[in-house]
Amino acid sequence: MLNFTAAQSLISITSIDCWAAFAPLLANVICCPQLHATLVILVGQLSKETGVLALNRTLAKPCLSDIEQVLAGQGAGDGLNQVCSIHSSNLTEASCPVKDVDEFENMVNSSELLASCEKIDPVKECCDQVCQGAISDAATRLALKASDPLSMDGPHVLPQHTTRINDCKTVVLRWLASIIILVTSLALLWGGRSLGWSWTLNGGRIVPGMSMALCLASLAKW
Repeated sequence: MLNFTAAQSLISITSIDCWAAFAPLLANVICCPQLHATLVILVGQLSKETGVLALNRTLAKPCLSDIEQVLAGQGAGDGLNQVCSIHSSNLTEASCPVKDVDEFENMVNSSELLASCEKIDPVKECCDQVCQGAISDAATRLALKASDPLSMDGPHVLPQHTTRINDCKTVVLRWLASIIILVTSLALLWGGRSLGWSWTLNGGRIVPGMSMALCLASLAKW
């Protein structure tokens, strides 16, 4: 089961960022990205003990309920699963065909992935997307295990393949979270998708970085 004691600092920060009075108002800006990243970190850290980058479906539902209760007990809003569209499948491998750590590390270039994401320059990352690109490449490689390679290429990728790649991105992020504690780039996948924000982790809290427009403006001055 998930070790909430070991993650107490992260849980406390998430509870504050999802405080009951503001959670619905700041859901997509602060609370939900922080909650998504917290789930990734918890499952990623657990994989160091289990060797698996996902919870099984039997455990996922009660574990999600436990997480919600722990957060609510520290002041977070009720019903965060509805506010942030969180489901028990967010703790499983979902449609990704790879979840075992050993198989993961045999299929992807883990040293290259780690090198791309271990140290992030937020300004360069929001434009060059070195870490995000490495995550996407690794996720695509994992997804290929269950797909026809030709169907994963080009502009006509089938919706189920896109979903599988996205699910595999979560598995990749969990692996990173098991290697790099509070990895700087961990929330980049989750943060502000509709707002164009990049996100970094500061002492366990996700904080908004530069918008893409500001990033490009900054680069234009170099």
